[in-house]
Amino acid sequence: MLKVKIVAYLIVAVLVSLNSVLLAESFKIREADNDARSFRIAVQVQAKGTLKTPSKEKKPTDLPLTLQASLNYLERQLPPAGRDARAWRSFRIYEQASSKVVVKEQTTKLDLSPQVRQIVAEGERSGLVFYHSKTLLKRSDLDLLTIPGDPLCLLAALPIRDIELEETWSVPDWAAQMLAGIEAATTTKLTGKLLAVKNDQATLQFTGEVSGATAGAEVKVVLNGVASFDLKQQMLTSFKLIQQEKRSISTVSPGMDITATIQWKRSKAPSSESIPDNSTVGIPLDPPPVSKLLQFRSKYWNVRLQHDRNWHLFQELPEVTVMRLVESGSLISQCNIAKIRSDKPGEHVPAEQFENDIRTSLGDQLSDIVDAGEVPSENGNFIYRVIAAGSATDLEMIWIYYLCANPDGRQVSFVFAVERANLEVLNDRDLAIVKSLEFLPVKK
Repeated sequence: MLKVKIVAYLIVAVLVSLNSVLLAESFKIREADNDARSFRIAVQVQAKGTLKTPSKEKKPTDLPLTLQASLNYLERQLPPAGRDARAWRSFRIYEQASSKVVVKEQTTKLDLSPQVRQIVAEGERSGLVFYHSKTLLKRSDLDLLTIPGDPLCLLAALPIRDIELEETWSVPDWAAQMLAGIEAATTTKLTGKLLAVKNDQATLQFTGEVSGATAGAEVKVVLNGVASFDLKQQMLTSFKLIQQEKRSISTVSPGMDITATIQWKRSKAPSSESIPDNSTVGIPLDPPPVSKLLQFRSKYWNVRLQHDRNWHLFQELPEVTVMRLVESGSLISQCNIAKIRSDKPGEHVPAEQFENDIRTSLGDQLSDIVDAGEVPSENGNFIYRVIAAGSATDLEMIWIYYLCANPDGRQVSFVFAVERANLEVLNDRDLAIVKSLEFLPVKK
């Protein structure tokens, strides 16, 4: 009888030990380094909430907002360009990217420009940087490509070591910030958890919060998402993210209080669709200068220009276009662009008249004309610059005016308003915009 009990105890001990081993099994939840596979990705975004716009009263006006967006593209990872966020890079071929935004009763539809379908995505702590190797993106293109919970960002949030069932891990601050797409984060907390494993499919949960600022607005983002990971193929296959975002009104954009649902599916592309090696040859490790610029083309005038990505379109009317430069949450400069009545071919507004108009426009705000003269141009345009100093609302101001005329007589004026203390930060970016201005051929 004693022997039977001893054997029974031994069997129980073995079973308990075996069960502990099974429960302690760990799983590799990350993709291979330098993965050469191509993936097909389909994204759907739906959002609903309110847009908050300034009003004469202290309380902002709330406008109902709905958004729908869809993206379909092929993607292949690129070699890392550094550590942390810089390790995550990819080459994408977009087959479709479009959105529909309804604010109150006004509908805006956007489609990705046909000439920028091949895109490089570069990881940065503040979010992904998208660029085309030869053609500048428009702000609307950039907005379309930038989605919360991007697959490339989620890859960076996966655990770097093998984990056990129901185990949690802390997503690095830089990866959480990149996933949320916040320029300057003040609070970052994102946790991952392995919820379940069944039939070689791992279910992952991501929950957390990222707060900070974007384009001068205070932002708070709450994240709650569930992802699937194929253990056999070692690849992320799907993600559903519920993102709640509250954003204050800034100098360049309205505030918002929205809840967005982002869903994507990711599958290995068949060999017939795979992105070939020669498509990624020549993509530099460091983003080229073109990656820092955007293109603006007027809706109302036949002109276009280039600007860096910190310039934001604030208003576009038939009479004037207003852009604002925001850096580190601060308004640095405002640029007003206006079309001037065309002159005869080879002629333009006389310099003396241009200066007199400036004096009249500034009135009592003007204290001195600091400098005035013609600026050399490489594209054949005539450029005349006037720098004025003065004050407005007890601030020392500098106004930089430009008259820009095409040989065919078409004319555009610019005025950059900047506090004297911010003049060094502006750093001749006003001149870069003016020199990039192109008067496009007139359609006959």
